[in-house]
Amino acid sequence: MIVYTDDAVKASDKIAGYDVDGTIITTKSGNVFPKHTDDWQILYAEVPKKLKLLHESGYKICFFTNQGGIGSGKIKLDDFKRKTKDILKKVGVPIQVFIAIEDGQYRKPLTGMWKHLVEHRNDNIGIDLGKSFYVGDAAGRPESGSGKTKRRKDHSLADRRFAANIGVSFYTPEEHFLNRPTEQYLKPDYQPSEVVTNMNIIPLLEPDNVKLPADNSEMIIMVGLPGSGKSFFCKQHWEKHDYVIANADKLGTTQSCLKICEKALAAGKSCVVDNTNVDVESRKKFLALAKQYNVSCRCFVMNVQLDLVRHNIKYRHLTDSNHSKINEMVFNMMKKKYTEPTVGEGFTHIIKVNLKPSFQSKADEELYKLYLLEK
Repeated sequence: MIVYTDDAVKASDKIAGYDVDGTIITTKSGNVFPKHTDDWQILYAEVPKKLKLLHESGYKICFFTNQGGIGSGKIKLDDFKRKTKDILKKVGVPIQVFIAIEDGQYRKPLTGMWKHLVEHRNDNIGIDLGKSFYVGDAAGRPESGSGKTKRRKDHSLADRRFAANIGVSFYTPEEHFLNRPTEQYLKPDYQPSEVVTNMNIIPLLEPDNVKLPADNSEMIIMVGLPGSGKSFFCKQHWEKHDYVIANADKLGTTQSCLKICEKALAAGKSCVVDNTNVDVESRKKFLALAKQYNVSCRCFVMNVQLDLVRHNIKYRHLTDSNHSKINEMVFNMMKKKYTEPTVGEGFTHIIKVNLKPSFQSKADEELYKLYLLEK
């Protein structure tokens, strides 16, 4: 993260926060992304007037911007610094600018930039969240209008979720600068804080009278996308009952998993296939093996909605550097292939597993409760 502070900036308990691209400025060229450093202009004539009025009312004005292009080398830092100074000169008020240049805790919607403001860049003056607000164009609005009035859908929800994570009021540029009515947006299907709140209310399994473990040797096939919690469930509920866990991430191949399972079943032990097993074909070989050894095969399906799976993946990347990153293209391919298991495949029972996250620390829990996804 990089911070630029105008010499005339003063600390305040009231923060007027803004995104930059699409909120304070837009491109002169009309392109979504600027062609060069000087391809920008103030978004609306009302922008400088509004900022001046807020400054005179005792607000500290702060910009919070994601600029991953700097971290990747696509944008030169010196060019962006010059652009930032030119923008501040144009708006004509003292401003403090927070720039997230890489993925991680500082990139919106995560709150690292805001925390840095609170803890290190406001002269120890506490911030009143009720008086503060944030304005941004990444608000999750759908496409609207037609012809010359057509507006593209917003590229993400990063700004709206940044405000929600902080706990301040949120406005789009049009609501804030042009006093337009509140705009509609695509609301998320999940709230991570509710997952934590509800985890002691919902049952772990559906139906909730399932017996763990079984009385006799059996095979368990887990089903779920990466990040749905399969391995965590196996560690919590199968390892302690001496089930042999076959995991392709650790063993390398499906064939290796089959060998491990066959060895367990031949010895009269139970085994668990801890892979994604997203389609009928990937489950068929293991079901055939269970049939060969005349043991029952139960299917445990992770009952986790898609956005929450993606949230879990992001959380894992932020908290566990040892875990390999999941390629988005591979994830989408698995999502496309996903086929709900049925008893017709040869399962004796199909059991749904609800997500009940566990945390190493209070800080990890608080992180999980934030919106981590930009869209």
